[in-house]
Amino acid sequence: MKTEKEILAEFITLVFKTSESSAFDYFSKESLMKGSLTSVRLAANDAIEISSHMRKTEQAVLDANLLSIGLPSLSSIQNKTFREFMKIANRGSIKKELEYRLARSLSETEVLNSEQQEIAYQMLECYEQART
Repeated sequence: MKTEKEILAEFITLVFKTSESSAFDYFSKESLMKGSLTSVRLAANDAIEISSHMRKTEQAVLDANLLSIGLPSLSSIQNKTFREFMKIANRGSIKKELEYRLARSLSETEVLNSEQQEIAYQMLECYEQART
């Protein structure tokens, strides 16, 4: 079974896949595996946000690619993030930078309904004010 870090690294690589090869590809699985789990999680949050803005046909291709290499479907990955957001929303406050980034990225997508987006905006504002 693949570790969380491996799953996320492969997901990120598929989302940020480019046709150009460079001397150092920051989004290759090998490069991502060298980083911390926290940094891979942060990059995965960005990849989830980007994938939510893709056209439906691009999402379907990405979903098929994920499934073909034994990863969870795109909707499953997005739902896991949603579940993490709901834990934070149920608590009512953001406590860590990672939670802030997750709430911020989800608040700018169509994953949350309008009520949930409002909750996210309120929590983000409180967190930002506490940090200044």
